[in-house]
Amino acid sequence: MKFYSLKRHYIMLLEVLISFLLVVFCALPLIYPHVFILKSEREFVSTVELDHLVNLLFVDTMQRLYQNEIPLSVLESKQSQQINDTILKNLGYEDPIPFTGTYRFIEKKHKTSKTGDHSVYLYKLIFTFIPKKGAFIKNTQDPFSYNYEIVVERKGK
Repeated sequence: MKFYSLKRHYIMLLEVLISFLLVVFCALPLIYPHVFILKSEREFVSTVELDHLVNLLFVDTMQRLYQNEIPLSVLESKQSQQINDTILKNLGYEDPIPFTGTYRFIEKKHKTSKTGDHSVYLYKLIFTFIPKKGAFIKNTQDPFSYNYEIVVERKGK
């Protein structure tokens, strides 16, 4: 008699585990859309924050160009300049951003006056951001690129 009741408890335990598994399988489709919405929202917030940061960086770069804080060699080199933490702190970003960013200037046109005492340049300013690992972005391989055209006038001495 004891053997029969012991065997019956194992079957009941198996039934409870199977019913628990069925409840979990039924609950997963109910939870998945909420997880998907949360991931999409985090991705959207990250891209909006990046757009805001790029606008601030553009204004800061224009201000530094206006005050002659960016040397002409940086403009002519066409090399990418790293956007470091000090630049971000000057813009008010204390927390690290989930991107690594660079900017560079590419000369499109230039015109020198007939007297040769000043020149006007048309540059393409390109900000490029690559998501870091663990960022809430779908395609972490694709960089975000922001292009601006700026005019710089250099006067001779």
